Amino acid sequence: MAMTEEEKREIAKMTADLLREDSKPKTSTEWQQLQREIADYISAESDKPGNPAYTTIQNAIYNPIRYVLGVHKINTIRGAEVDEARKIFEFIKQERTESNATTTI
Repeated sequence: MAMTEEEKREIAKMTADLLREDSKPKTSTEWQQLQREIADYISAESDKPGNPAYTTIQNAIYNPIRYVLGVHKINTIRGAEVDEARKIFEFIKQERTESNATTTI
């Protein structure tokens, strides 16, 4: 049985929709921006003598974010979760700064 022109158009439309979905970014742009900020912070911190390696610092930041937000994969964070992740990141930075200030006194 041959397909009608309408059926062909419907299949073509469904295929185009699927391809469009596949080409969308998998992570939100807000999260990508925060990831860059975190990466910059980690790079600066890991370069200081006596500080842990990059991945150790990254895990120390990402694990609390994942735990508090209840996400398994960090790249699934979207919308309001990014704002919450930023608060967690800022809190960690502040605590680290205060901790360093008290140990150098």
